[in-house]
Amino acid sequence: MSSMWNSPKSSRKTCTSLCFSYVSLRYLLLFLFSLTFALSPSALAANARPRGDTNTSNCNVRLALQSTDGLLKQRRYAEARAMLGRLRECKKLSPVQVFTVGWFYGRAHDFKTALGIFALVDANVPDPQTHAYAVALSQFALADYQGAVQTLKTLQAHSPLNADCTNLLAVSYSKLGQYQAAYSLLVAQLQKNPRNLYAYLNLVTLLSDAGQFSEAEKIASQAVIAFPENSEVLVVRGAAYSLLGELDKAHSDFASAIRISPEKAEPRFFLAVTDYKLRKFTTAASEIEAAIRSGVVDSDLYYLLAECMLKIEPTKPADAIAELDHAIQLNGKSVPALTLRGKLVLEQGDAKAAVKDLEAAHEIDPTVRSATYNLARAYFKLGRQKQATALYQQLSKQSIDAVTELSDHRMKQELSGRPTR
Repeated sequence: MSSMWNSPKSSRKTCTSLCFSYVSLRYLLLFLFSLTFALSPSALAANARPRGDTNTSNCNVRLALQSTDGLLKQRRYAEARAMLGRLRECKKLSPVQVFTVGWFYGRAHDFKTALGIFALVDANVPDPQTHAYAVALSQFALADYQGAVQTLKTLQAHSPLNADCTNLLAVSYSKLGQYQAAYSLLVAQLQKNPRNLYAYLNLVTLLSDAGQFSEAEKIASQAVIAFPENSEVLVVRGAAYSLLGELDKAHSDFASAIRISPEKAEPRFFLAVTDYKLRKFTTAASEIEAAIRSGVVDSDLYYLLAECMLKIEPTKPADAIAELDHAIQLNGKSVPALTLRGKLVLEQGDAKAAVKDLEAAHEIDPTVRSATYNLARAYFKLGRQKQATALYQQLSKQSIDAVTELSDHRMKQELSGRPTR
């Protein structure tokens, strides 16, 4: 098994060279600073009681932290950062309270500020493992993988790493291409504790980054046995099955994940896209509509619904465009939605409006073939032959299938894009 790292079938660049890299960023941010560890953010908030003159009407630290935690849970990051900024002006914050403010900045995706705040308190606050983990996680989020390794190795020189720190060290090694070191750490973690969920998931990540999807599926299956009621491990195994072409098995896992966690978008999307691949367009559309009615919010669901509508009623593009409008309202940088809406508007004869959508999509991700192709068509219709020719020359002769591109990317992202679980 260890020899696989000498010549991996693929690398992280292979995954990210696929279109729709914005999806990977979105999911990475959703998982950063949302983990449970020795002293959780909620525990920090609970222990961060105001002291001295901080318990005033203008500076109630405990209430402010509780309110910020609520905003973060609702993903109202700008409001959370504003509240944290006011909280930093309070005097006589305890060291634990200062650390908590830093942790909350990380949850609000302001990692540079988080690092600066962590540096203001002693490395033992609230304890060495938690402090080092928070610093390394911020460094990881800023793509300073070597810094994350150094932070954790410094801690390791003084005391053994806990499970969370070990997992983060392993995925940091993986990002640096040190696959064997990462693999050894994660395998040792599972031997030590077969109930370590994150060790399973990070080992799946490592194997997927190396293009070893069969091995990733085997580890994911072990995780399903250990955690049969965990929807995430079912989605991860389903993604591996799908990339291996075993769509029936993938469909079963996604359906089971929805049963366990009906509020989550990922299994809803993957179930529908699996039915789409099986050419069950009406079924896929019904699944998406049921997800939307249940309150699941995901731009890609509206995009996929539009694709299903076009397969069911290809002569009624207006209905599909309405769903694409919803998708773009939710995510103005949705490359597949912008591309498909631009294509449909172009086919309706409005080349100028099409160019607006297609140029936006092409600027966000120039590697998406469907955006490039349809933008070239729009330029040609507007008489901009030179620009059209330049774009045509960029195209390969491969068929353009935006749904498959999006599906494959999200599934590889599910397997490889959450290194800090």
